[in-house]
Amino acid sequence: MSWELQLTIAFRLIMSFFLGALVGLERTSQQKPAGSRTHALVCLASTLFMTVSIYGFPDMPGPKDPARIAAQVVTGMGFIGAGTIWKEGSWVRGLTTATTLWIASALGLAIGAGLYVPALVSIALAYIGLQFYTLKRLFTGKDEWADVMEAFERLDLASLKGSLENIFATPITFSTFNYSDPYLVSFSFQKSLPDPFTLTLSFKEKTVSIVLLYIPESLRGKRLASSVIQSLIQWSRIHGFELINLTSKQHIEPLWVKSGFQPLGGNMYSLKL
Repeated sequence: MSWELQLTIAFRLIMSFFLGALVGLERTSQQKPAGSRTHALVCLASTLFMTVSIYGFPDMPGPKDPARIAAQVVTGMGFIGAGTIWKEGSWVRGLTTATTLWIASALGLAIGAGLYVPALVSIALAYIGLQFYTLKRLFTGKDEWADVMEAFERLDLASLKGSLENIFATPITFSTFNYSDPYLVSFSFQKSLPDPFTLTLSFKEKTVSIVLLYIPESLRGKRLASSVIQSLIQWSRIHGFELINLTSKQHIEPLWVKSGFQPLGGNMYSLKL
């Protein structure tokens, strides 16, 4: 393989790394698990697979089919993208991140095949798509992000935090994982412990979903779970929610039934407020 061709391949690898990082930049700003680093590596790997497929077997007799490895990249990224999608009840998270990873792999394949202009056009269009709400604000003058933050502040999570602190008699902290609809918030002990308390909730319109409720083993048997649920029900009613949904493991289903939840089938439970 000539030095000129090796330098061309090196250029493609460098280009794919930085274009992949650019795709992931918006995901990083949204505090998503797959950010610039992940997208850069996906794009780089796709480019490397493509170049190996095209140039990696010079002494092999017979016709070559570079599309075979590219097809495997598409299949593999479909699997990885599916792993980033999280379905809870009636809502789904991770679709955009799965799509950007898919785009990053496609960019890598295009760059590996030497299709520089299509790759640059694709990343420009992808960036426009990811910045859709920002562009919409510029053209319409409506700041939907400000509306989102205002709606989030109306949740008054501090009062729920205070109720949980009264139940456990220990400081509670909460973290926000998603400021867009649905909002995703997790409560835990302020002090880090090997076996911590966790309450993770999602909020979508007039519905609260209990994503996770975990009581430390050392505190079980004190009816703390029932107290947490009743506190959440009271807080939800005060703040105008109409429904609480959850998916339960079979061994704790009696707890939800006792708290007034109705089975919906498939380990799903719901309480109308």
